[in-house]
Amino acid sequence: MMRSARYLLAVIDHGSFTRAAETLNVSQPALSQQIRFLEDTLGAKLLDRSGRTVRPTDAGQAYIRHLKAALQNLDAAQRAVHDVGNLTSGVLRVAFLPLFTTYLVGPVVQAFRKRYPDIDLTIDILPQAVMERALLDDQYDVGVGLGDLASLDVATEPLHDTELCVVVGKDHPLAGRRKLASAKLSGLDLALLDGAFVTRAPINQYLKANKVQPRIALESNSVDALVAIVQSTLLATILPAATARNLPGFSAIRLDPPFATRTTSALLRRDGYRSAGTKAFLALLKERNWAAEPRR
Repeated sequence: MMRSARYLLAVIDHGSFTRAAETLNVSQPALSQQIRFLEDTLGAKLLDRSGRTVRPTDAGQAYIRHLKAALQNLDAAQRAVHDVGNLTSGVLRVAFLPLFTTYLVGPVVQAFRKRYPDIDLTIDILPQAVMERALLDDQYDVGVGLGDLASLDVATEPLHDTELCVVVGKDHPLAGRRKLASAKLSGLDLALLDGAFVTRAPINQYLKANKVQPRIALESNSVDALVAIVQSTLLATILPAATARNLPGFSAIRLDPPFATRTTSALLRRDGYRSAGTKAFLALLKERNWAAEPRR
């Protein structure tokens, strides 16, 4: 029955028996037979086959909701069986916010690999909303993001409070300044991360609350690209202070009034299974000296 259930999810994910069969590497008749077996066992039609795309019926939607939770628990149970407490083997799946690619991902991964070389580590960079959904779908063991959550089913473990600052390159007229009145942002040429980033909403709120109208010269969907642009132009940006502190030649300038602090946090599926590797990774994050990040 477990095979039939996984086949059902594949059909729904692909909206087609043909594509699901190709993905599962089984024949379409064998796939159809397994779905019919499941429907006969449950005594209910789970799929609406009348349209061009196969969709779940009302009964199918109810069944799938509980099925996904059950499969997540089963996968967690299988990982628990193979989880070795002495960390001589295992798998750890981690997602980071794009904001952390410039200064955090490399050092954290390096430290973990040095300490636990036998743990198979998977690293992905995801927007926060995508990260939360992926954690709930049990695609990752832990995420590193900000504590502003959309889902109550994701738990947070705070790591470090950081402040958004104006960030400029070494040739910018504001380079070396420690503080800047918010009014000075008016007319300043800015390059900002686009609306897909979790920091953009508080930036917009700050500008509106302080009646500031900077010139937004460009928007980017890449932190690395934004950093390169600010480094080679006279554009300024707004990023967490730690980003500038760890990039040679950049200055982080506090605003007056300051931005509200944001909390870098470990994100986990609430009540989800925590492997030995997950616990070790959390411990490494918590013992990190966040207030004195080394320069690269």
